[in-house]
Amino acid sequence: MLSGSIPKSCVTYCASPKKWRINRRRNLVKTALEHPIGLPRLRQLARHSRNAVIVTCDRTRGLPSHVTTPAVLRELESGGLDRDRVEVLVATGLHKGETMSDVKERFGDELTEDLTVSIHDSDDSGQQTLLGRLSSGTPLYLNRTVVQSDLVIVESTVEPHFFAGFTGGSKVILPGVAGSETILGNHNWRNIDDQRSRYGVIENPVRAEADESLRYLRKLFALNLVLDSRKRIVHVSSGDAISSFKMTAEVVDRHSRVRVTSQPDLVITTNGGYPLDRNIYQCVKGIAVPEKILRRDSEIIMVAECIDGVGHQGFLSLLASDSPSLLYERLRDSPIAVTDHWEVQVLCRILRRNPVCFVTRPELRSEIERMHMHYAPTIEEALASAGATGRKRVLVVPYGPSTILTM
Repeated sequence: MLSGSIPKSCVTYCASPKKWRINRRRNLVKTALEHPIGLPRLRQLARHSRNAVIVTCDRTRGLPSHVTTPAVLRELESGGLDRDRVEVLVATGLHKGETMSDVKERFGDELTEDLTVSIHDSDDSGQQTLLGRLSSGTPLYLNRTVVQSDLVIVESTVEPHFFAGFTGGSKVILPGVAGSETILGNHNWRNIDDQRSRYGVIENPVRAEADESLRYLRKLFALNLVLDSRKRIVHVSSGDAISSFKMTAEVVDRHSRVRVTSQPDLVITTNGGYPLDRNIYQCVKGIAVPEKILRRDSEIIMVAECIDGVGHQGFLSLLASDSPSLLYERLRDSPIAVTDHWEVQVLCRILRRNPVCFVTRPELRSEIERMHMHYAPTIEEALASAGATGRKRVLVVPYGPSTILTM
């Protein structure tokens, strides 16, 4: 992560989540699987299942599958479900570019050799089946493997999310293994613009539809992990996909929520480091962290490596097509949702009120500027261009999307 210094004349304060207590004596994953919430133990569910699929997150989440998957497999095998009847499905949603090399990085070579692993493609109609319509009218297309499996295990990390409230839980199914039409319907302009679709709000329209999609699956068991800033496992729950997730999200909320007593003139934020800061697309999450506490024209400085560049070319093309204000209105008035419009919508919503300066690698300058953001190679230069002198109030949010800011 890039570093820099802030002028001494500024009034600088920091907003960081509470530190997690690390319990090295307990195997948190094993303990959670032994004591599920609202469901029988996984091994009992396996006894009455012919097959199972483990639905896991893609490379942007940093889920330690090399730890979780062996523990899940032991539970399944204890229930008589051998691993030759267990598949792994990587939930990518609309994210593109996931490869088997990425999968091996998280699982390890031995596990990937023993298991059948597939990567969800939301555009591949051959992978999906239509299950009906959600109460909103959106058609529900889900990956055929998930629909046909007797037992579905979803494993995910739970952390604050900029429009779903929190990551994980039912979000692994929708959008994780849903078809593009379903995702576009769920991520429509109205749902994203809803005031409840913000960091740290569990009850919101995006999450509600994801929860509704779970009713179409036969048997579902969830494993919810919380990681600290060093990607260590600090909290785990398992069991019913909705109730275990909500309990975990509440734990995360208590650790992540930070009260800010005054509105800053300038905010320095991040995307929490690797792997969430792999691309500019994902960094909209970090940019959105201070949105609710800023006054008009307060500036945001985003600091991220973006090793994969932009990430989504459609995101860049859409942002570059018009000014933030006009594009925001165009998306609002469009009857048809397009891929990546939600990321564009959130960024435009912010850019209409607050300028953003992006500190990253110099080869990304052109793309940054085409997206209507300022570019700076260092934090010092970003601060200078923002006029960080005198008694300007500068808020530093070093852990980005792991932080829920409130006034």
